[in-house]
Amino acid sequence: MDLRATIVALRERLETLSFDKDKAVQQAAQCSADEIQQLKDTTSKLRSELENQRAEKDAAVQRAVQGSADEIQRLNGLVESLRSEIKIKKKSQQRNI
Repeated sequence: MDLRATIVALRERLETLSFDKDKAVQQAAQCSADEIQQLKDTTSKLRSELENQRAEKDAAVQRAVQGSADEIQRLNGLVESLRSEIKIKKKSQQRNI
């Protein structure tokens, strides 16, 4: 009778160990899955932030380019105006001579 009781006890212990092992494997797999999801979420957030920063930089560059183009246009107009004024003064001086 002792032998049968020992066999039953060992079998129960083996089943308990197997269950505990399976549970530990499942927990490890879940922890890994959670960490993977967190890393995916972090990667997604960082990618979005990088894209936003790139868009902001592109917009700033575009504003700077437009500002430069406006300044160039204004200065070209000023140069033309000054050239016209110089021509008028030269003609005026030539008439006075």
